[in-house]
Amino acid sequence: MFGFLKSKQAESNIQPGAQPVTASLNSMQQQSNLRRELIRVVLKDTLRLQGIPLGWIACEVILIPRAPGEDELHIQLIVMKWNEQLLRYASALQQQLLLGLDRFDPQVDHSKYIVSWRFAADCACPFSKMPDPGVWIQNTTKNTTAEVIEEPLSVLDRRHAKRPSTGPQQEVGGFSPTQLTSLR
Repeated sequence: MFGFLKSKQAESNIQPGAQPVTASLNSMQQQSNLRRELIRVVLKDTLRLQGIPLGWIACEVILIPRAPGEDELHIQLIVMKWNEQLLRYASALQQQLLLGLDRFDPQVDHSKYIVSWRFAADCACPFSKMPDPGVWIQNTTKNTTAEVIEEPLSVLDRRHAKRPSTGPQQEVGGFSPTQLTSLR
């Protein structure tokens, strides 16, 4: 009821030249709200540019105080609608988000932001149980074998066939392989 008297007392206790703590807290709160809003806007822009529906991913921005005047920013991307193809490109989407933040606010180092992914309970993920443990071993051996066998050709490569493997030297056209000698 007499709140106006309390504000006059608080002002009289402030020393000359000192700023009130509430003013600095309000400015820090405004700055963190601006960061949150910027990240949300850049996420929407990134999703729009990539052709991803806006309702598929949401975000939460969490400020974690570390030292006086230093906060650690944690961006949590929330998958609202399951899409396996989207998850294949999650890392690329994360990089596009950070590049978008760099474009909108180049004075801030966004590479130090922590980005994590979370799945909403109702995202309709079809995988509710983990597969048999042997699946992971089988998939890694298949992937490494496939990488060794299928070596992609460069776009700049004019050849239409792969180079022969670099195994033991064979005679080509009746000539023996070159031998190094100790000629001086």
